[in-house]
Amino acid sequence: MLKLETDQLQTWLELLCQMLPGIGQAVLLQDSCSSADPVIRWPGADSTQDDLMSAASLAASQNKSVTMTLSSDHRDDSAVDTIIALPLTRADSFKGTLAVLVNIKPSQQSVVMQILHWGENWLGLLLRPRQPGDPAPAEPLPERPERDFWSVRTGLTVAAVLLVVGIMTLMTGTYRVTASASLEGKIQRAIVAPFDGYIASAQARAGETVTAGEVIAQLDTEELLLQQQRHAAEMNEYTRQYRKALSNREKTQAHIFKSQVSQAEAQLNLLEKKIERSSLVSKLDGIIISGDLSRSLGAPVKTGDVLFEVAPLDEYRLIVFVDEKQVVDVRQGLVGTLTLKALPGRKLPFVVHKVSPVFTEDEKGIAYRVEARLHEQYEGLRPGMEGVAKIDIEQRSYAWIYLHELFDLIRLWAWRWLP
Repeated sequence: MLKLETDQLQTWLELLCQMLPGIGQAVLLQDSCSSADPVIRWPGADSTQDDLMSAASLAASQNKSVTMTLSSDHRDDSAVDTIIALPLTRADSFKGTLAVLVNIKPSQQSVVMQILHWGENWLGLLLRPRQPGDPAPAEPLPERPERDFWSVRTGLTVAAVLLVVGIMTLMTGTYRVTASASLEGKIQRAIVAPFDGYIASAQARAGETVTAGEVIAQLDTEELLLQQQRHAAEMNEYTRQYRKALSNREKTQAHIFKSQVSQAEAQLNLLEKKIERSSLVSKLDGIIISGDLSRSLGAPVKTGDVLFEVAPLDEYRLIVFVDEKQVVDVRQGLVGTLTLKALPGRKLPFVVHKVSPVFTEDEKGIAYRVEARLHEQYEGLRPGMEGVAKIDIEQRSYAWIYLHELFDLIRLWAWRWLP
């Protein structure tokens, strides 16, 4: 075979392999060839497996296509390494056998066979000898031969691109919505200041685990104790005067002193409650996710100020921030997979629980909060962890998956500018 024809076969094999899904290796056996090596390999000269050569030889000897699956234990819907060998009989000036190693699903074998048959017809046209009625080839331009737009390589490349687009239109895959996500505690308990006062001590801070009933911080009670002593002395004095009025049978004064005793007693009870509540304790077992008073000793606080937030360590909810362009595809009950920055090698399955109308806005745009729940509570998770979530929507063509955002931008542009 001539050198020019060998180069054409190498180019033909390379472009054909670029069209095949899941291609790994390919080999072309020539039945008769004047060159030293009758075997053309892709992608490299020494990268052909023995199984690939065996399948090609078997197809050549039987003069029919051969299909071999390299893995025996696989599911029906999973991709597997497959060898397909095909004798090339449609080219009059060339006889040989083509064998390819692809990683595909069983349902995709028919697509690969169609591409191989198309490549066989293509090879026949490429190597067809010139007939007397064919027009004479145009002589190349001597000044710029390298810029011949309609060269064989350019035509083959354009055909390959069109074929890839056609295959992407026919083949389907899972359309997924990808968004950032973060973990939150299923419940969060806030520990607030029970009264106006000052911070006396802090036993824990954010990031530490606590148990139910454990004291986290202490408010200063010195002023409360002084008020307690004053009201106790007033109550004793009112009690003494009340008894004296009773002994003198002064009913009106006795009634007044009795009311004052009750008022002082109520003030004492209120002070006792405040003193009890001056110890800030956790209501549940969990981790402190916010709050650090260790550097604010002596600082004043007001009633209702949130000093700590505690979340449990065994129950979480996942918040996925879905872009406004994709939130219409998300609905309750869909499943997905989460990968956290802290656990990049682990995929955590989840299910969408609620699509909230609440949204957040930042420099990237508007994102809606989608609440999801993990299938299992995994060890090592902590509230506040962030990662990337992918929600499985449905099966759609690869062309739609990769090009629909571009088409949506074109539609919006047309709607904005066209009358």
